[in-house]
Amino acid sequence: MTRWHFRRRNGDQQSIDASNIRRSSITGQTKQAIESIQLVADGRPIELVNLFDLSVDDSENDQVVVEGQLENVHGLATKHDQGEFQIIGSAGDALACGMVGGKVTVDGDAGDCVAGPIGSHSSGMSGGLVRVNGSVGAYAGHRMRRGTLVVKGDAGVMLAASMVAGTICVGGAVGDNVAVAMKRGSIVLADGTSLLQQADAETAESVGRFSLPTRFDPAFLSLYREPLFRELTRTLSQLPVFRTRADRNTGGLGEI
Repeated sequence: MTRWHFRRRNGDQQSIDASNIRRSSITGQTKQAIESIQLVADGRPIELVNLFDLSVDDSENDQVVVEGQLENVHGLATKHDQGEFQIIGSAGDALACGMVGGKVTVDGDAGDCVAGPIGSHSSGMSGGLVRVNGSVGAYAGHRMRRGTLVVKGDAGVMLAASMVAGTICVGGAVGDNVAVAMKRGSIVLADGTSLLQQADAETAESVGRFSLPTRFDPAFLSLYREPLFRELTRTLSQLPVFRTRADRNTGGLGEI
């Protein structure tokens, strides 16, 4: 097993597409071959070695580590399949898009479209675990099909839009238009205040998207072993818990 550690070099690039940094692509490759992988910076192809310093070591498990100023580095952990993909810092947009397995952790925040589809693909994340210790932007969990997304902080607008299955847990506030076109799956909100405020402000056109909240026994939450998930949901075992179905405009089988 191998540990690949990518350290972001200082540079003036405004936007970097790092979606080609994939465990499945670099396994078995020499250090020189990995350094020659083509990334895209500001719309132009550039070799990885010009953007990242790389070290390669033996490890008990496959582990990709990316470290540095990464807010403008997008597509990290694209199609991640197994092992761990660790981001030391805050990530840009399109984190873990098309992910199928393994574990992705972010020490800081992440941008828009976390665990969403790649480009125009119809499916987002379909397996594995994504843990963000900060907040995430808009469209987190867009078209998500399976797996678990855990966000310690806040989530932006359009959380779980067109979600098909899987679990999303958010510890902080959520933006407008939660669960638009959500078909199935579960959203667990450790703090439902912002959702209640949205429901109170619903317009005539949006009334009926959610079912009336009903009391609910959250015993299934104990099945989740991920430490951050358990931390965020611990208080739910001590408080009245309510569940609503959404989006009723698309069948109403999803739950919050």
